[in-house]
Amino acid sequence: MKRNIIIALALVLLLALSGCQSGGGGEYDGTLASIIEKMYEIKDPGIAVGDIEVDLEDSDAVQAYTGLSEASDISEIAVSEAMIGSQAYSLVLVRTSEGAAAKDIAQAMKEGIDPWKWICVGADDLQVVARGDIVMLAMVSSELSDAVTSQDLVDAFIQVLGGEPDVTL
Repeated sequence: MKRNIIIALALVLLLALSGCQSGGGGEYDGTLASIIEKMYEIKDPGIAVGDIEVDLEDSDAVQAYTGLSEASDISEIAVSEAMIGSQAYSLVLVRTSEGAAAKDIAQAMKEGIDPWKWICVGADDLQVVARGDIVMLAMVSSELSDAVTSQDLVDAFIQVLGGEPDVTL
């Protein structure tokens, strides 16, 4: 009898744990900042970077970092940029609001972002990908290619989220 109870409890525990893993939808419950942290554990950009807080109510900041004209379809933004202004590097993650189409947001980000937003330098290596409700924008100057490329960041994003992007632009 005890053995059957132990087996039943083990099965319940196993089912409960499997329910906590991310499924095919690509949903990730951690914060976007934690995703960036995990990405940097996989691929250190090789330059000094800093986190930038973006107020979703500040449309100018939302535009500058994401390329989006407003934030009504997003619930969270995390930004990591080069701390030295002469290095064109920006990694931006956006979590879409419930019901928002990540593909549409990714396209708007790619079309709206200014890869020359830095003084005297620009990012000529740009990719936007999405998996589930998370969109990633990576902009890097090819001058940094010995240290990091946008593809390096996409590869780290794929590893952290556990699967290929639903959207690649």
